[in-house]
Amino acid sequence: MARKDDILKSFLENELINSKYGISRDSLPKTVREGMQSETPIINAISLIVNSLETPHPASDASLYKSITQYLKIAALW
Repeated sequence: MARKDDILKSFLENELINSKYGISRDSLPKTVREGMQSETPIINAISLIVNSLETPHPASDASLYKSITQYLKIAALW
């Protein structure tokens, strides 16, 4: 398992996130790639953040903020 997959797993297994968003442990993605394809906006958003920051050339805070904000606006329309 890659480091970014471990980071995603640690975020998604957090009790606060599980209770607030009602995410069952059985539905958690095993990899960042799976998380980025999730239909659950919080899983998808956290996966995008982890993926953007765990690359050889991480995204700047401003560009990451812009892409996450854009994604969440689109996800709210679904």
